[in-house]
This record gives sequence, C-alpha cells and structure tokens, in this order.
Amino acid sequence: MVKSDSSRVNETTKDDSSLRTPATVFSSGDPNGIGPEVLLKSLDILDLSFVNPVVFGPGDYLKALYRDLGLSFDWRQVRLISVGEYPYPPRWGTLDRGAGSIALESLKKAILFCRRERIRLLVTAPVNKVALHAAGFGFPGQTEYVASFFDCDNPTMSFFSDKLKVMLATTHIPLRQVSEVLSTETLVHKCQLFRVALQQLSSDEPRIAVCGLNPHASEGGLFGTEEELLIEPAVQKLNQVLERKAFFGPLPADSLFRRAVQGEFHGVVALFHDQGLIPLKMVAFDSAVNVTLGLPIVRCSPDHGTAFDIAGQATASPGSMLGAVKWGLRLAGCQGLLLNGNRNNQARSSKSETRNKLEIRRSKV
Repeated sequence: MVKSDSSRVNETTKDDSSLRTPATVFSSGDPNGIGPEVLLKSLDILDLSFVNPVVFGPGDYLKALYRDLGLSFDWRQVRLISVGEYPYPPRWGTLDRGAGSIALESLKKAILFCRRERIRLLVTAPVNKVALHAAGFGFPGQTEYVASFFDCDNPTMSFFSDKLKVMLATTHIPLRQVSEVLSTETLVHKCQLFRVALQQLSSDEPRIAVCGLNPHASEGGLFGTEEELLIEPAVQKLNQVLERKAFFGPLPADSLFRRAVQGEFHGVVALFHDQGLIPLKMVAFDSAVNVTLGLPIVRCSPDHGTAFDIAGQATASPGSMLGAVKWGLRLAGCQGLLLNGNRNNQARSSKSETRNKLEIRRSKV
C-alpha cells in the first residue's frame, strides 16, 4: 500500500491494524555510510513480529541495498516510511551534503512520528556530523537534536554494554572547557538519571562509581580542586538523598574501569567524552550502544560512526545496532524474544557473493 501526506512522505506498510504497539522506530542514517547496511542486517536477524519496526529513510535506496546484501526478511513485516530520494548505488564512503540532508530529514520525521504516536523507542543509525552541518544542522550531535523536540534542557549521554555501562557528565565540548561546564547540581541530576536507568535493568540496588577529573583524582588536592569543590559534594548529596551509599568517588579513572568490568560497580560516571569512551570501546566496541537519558522516550543508537572506510563492502557488523534494539527494548520495559532463531539457522548467501555485488556497484559510481 502506498500513500502520501501533505509533507510528501511516501509510506509502504502492512495493514495498520496489524501494527502492534509498542513499535520500534528507526532512522536510517547517512546513506553513504554503513548505517543503512547495519539497520537492514539487524532486521534480517530480529524477530520482526515482536520488534514491530517502523523505518524512516529513502525507500528505493533501502530496498536496492536489501537486494544486494542478499537479505531475506519480509518487507510486509516492516512499516517503511520513505523520506526523500537518494541514488543507488551511492558514492560510498564520501562526505556529501545531500547525504547529510536525507539523514537529517529521516531523523526529523522519525522523531516527530515518535512524538505524535507516543512511541516509546527510537533507534537512530549513524550520521556524519560534517555532512549534517553542511545540510544546515545546528546541533553538536543527534543527542542534542532529539532532545530539542521534547521538554528536555539537559539530555544525558550514556553507553550500555554487558561488560560496562558508562554515563558522560559532559559530551562534545573541548577538553579545556570541561571544568568550566561541570557543576555539582548538573552532576547530581545526571547521576540520578543514570541510577534510574540502571534500576530498570536489575533488581539489585546499583553501585555507581564516579571518576575523578584530574590524575589520581587529584590525590588530596595536589593536581586540582575539582574533586573537592565539585565532585565530592555531588556524591555526598546523592547518598544523603538516597540514605544509603550508592555512589562512590571521586575515584582515579586509570584503575576504576577495570574494577567496573570485573563487577565491582554496575556503572561508571565519566566526566568527559574520551575518559569514558576509550575504555568502553576497548571492551565492547561491537556491542556497546548509545542511550540518551532524560527524554520522555528511549533513544538508542550504535556506538560507532558511519565507517566510510568500509561502506559498500557488506562487511559491517550489525552487533551494535542489534544491541541498540536490545537495550532500548529493555529500558522501554519490553520483554520478549528478540532474535529470529529460524532465520539465524538458515543458510544465507555467502559473504563473498554479497560483497561482490556491492563491489561491482562501487566500481560503477
């Protein structure tokens, strides 16, 4: 069934009466990168009758890529809302304003759909920030953009994996500005959001460690005052409110993450971007997912970028995208069988055959 609305968005969908809620809404990301590939590969693995996918992106492009990847999921189980047009094959691995524009429009339509239909879970495929900004994007990243559609002044970026869970107290700012941006009040607020999210995943009271900002957590003030003036008061206030010791710190970051991976802590609060993401990607590069806290919806995305260097080679792993769906559904309070066991056990087209299809198309661009 094909229809259009006043915003000229074409939609190919199964019968609306069969679309159960909660649904999982996807934006397809930058079409010159691996976002659409890992999205489609994930749909080929997931139990679509449980996930109920609603996909926003260039429809003809996605179906052509589906064919070249040799996938077998039934499009009748996917609500595909086609946003704009993009040539296939694309200029794989290239920075392009048109790609940024289609990625931005797909993301915008997906967010508005979630808000209008009160859908709980949004999963966003990777975008290229330079391409987005070339297309008129005015935000540091997708996190801040998604938050702008809701009553949310302070969105919080966190990352979830089986081995390690990390929250960032600050995100995409220069390192020299971290100590200026940090405040006890903001840290308390974000830590509370992180604790609530961790509580949704386990019946145990979470133990959360807070990193120090300076080497060795300042070692008694030898290397800075942020621990004494900002971080210690935040930890004390959090524990006073809870009337128990749930937060620990500030602790030296150089040894803290190892302790968390070994199970001493349920989560770690990092004070700046690379402090948290370097250890996370060391232990969970293919499985960690980005989770935005503080929104009325659950927003997840893979913890990787557009990977232009391997785009169009059919070699991208869908692991992090699958993780985004898994963690998103858990945080949204949905339980069920995510993976299609029958399809996982079926013989698929060989990787070399699928890769050759895309390589041939690459050579024609």
